[in-house]
Amino acid sequence: MAAGISAKLDFDGTLSKKLVHKASIDQVLLTGYTPESEKGTLLSAQLPRSHGLYCENMVEAKNYDIAALIEICRQACFVVAHTQFGVPLEGNGYQFLFQELKATMVSTRSEALGERAASQPIELIVRSTIEREWKKKSGVTYGLQWIYSLATRDGADVAEIRIQQTWLERIKWREIRKIMRRERGISPDIEIPSAPSSDLMPSEVARKNPHNVVLHSLQHLGENSYEAIARIDTRHPVLFDRSTEHIYAMIQIEVCRQMALYASAKLLGIDAFELEVWKCDSSFLTVGELHLPAKVRATVRADALDAHRAFVSLTISQHDVQVSVFEVGVRRIV
Repeated sequence: MAAGISAKLDFDGTLSKKLVHKASIDQVLLTGYTPESEKGTLLSAQLPRSHGLYCENMVEAKNYDIAALIEICRQACFVVAHTQFGVPLEGNGYQFLFQELKATMVSTRSEALGERAASQPIELIVRSTIEREWKKKSGVTYGLQWIYSLATRDGADVAEIRIQQTWLERIKWREIRKIMRRERGISPDIEIPSAPSSDLMPSEVARKNPHNVVLHSLQHLGENSYEAIARIDTRHPVLFDRSTEHIYAMIQIEVCRQMALYASAKLLGIDAFELEVWKCDSSFLTVGELHLPAKVRATVRADALDAHRAFVSLTISQHDVQVSVFEVGVRRIV
């Protein structure tokens, strides 16, 4: 996948922030795209060496950040939907809904880049293929399932990510949300609560910046099980690049990543900074409300085949209704 494919793509600037549904240019990770077929697209991306959330431990970073890889593919979903499947871009008239995610890193940064791992920005080729398409009776597409293969420009495989998303007209979405909030007892004039301070040390969840900690009130339930409340700060410039009235999927991913790292560090006896999430499978079952507390529960188990790995099952719930479920793989960074 090296020189020939790279020549088709641009790495000199980012795509339009509007095309990838971002408000800030510095949050755009895609640099180019070119359709290959009706259901195939090549895209290019650059991983940030310094960022407000991803790759936070910039000097001592030892590997890719799976959340950044997922974000690259999430942005690619918008590009493909708008440019190849007829979703209008003008007017911001459609709401996209994240349904399912399966993400696996297939190599480490040192395996893919060798001695160059810490000396240069990481440029990636992203191959997008549509595995499934959902259509209305009228023939209009309203959902897609993508598979993304990510590799370096030299052809070293990095990750494979599957994403399923649907979308609907924003007018219809507002009607649905109005009914949903009423049924959940959320009055129209209620304010989103401010994020409390966390009782966790940032290092316990492999963070340096305390503003990036998305958990508080963490408790050990016994039998390798933990419970915490999601700490969701709508002022966060990355997690809330644009305003919203529900809990984004990427925020839920970060909540579960931090919970998985905390639980795995305790089980394995390894510092959280020495661990990484290398696998993340999740299903988003309903809309998470910013106005309601979100409880996350985790159960961690050791990998019987590797003393330096663990698997964590997690749920996010509100008022005993499951919002999302996760299965996360954690391993020592090599």
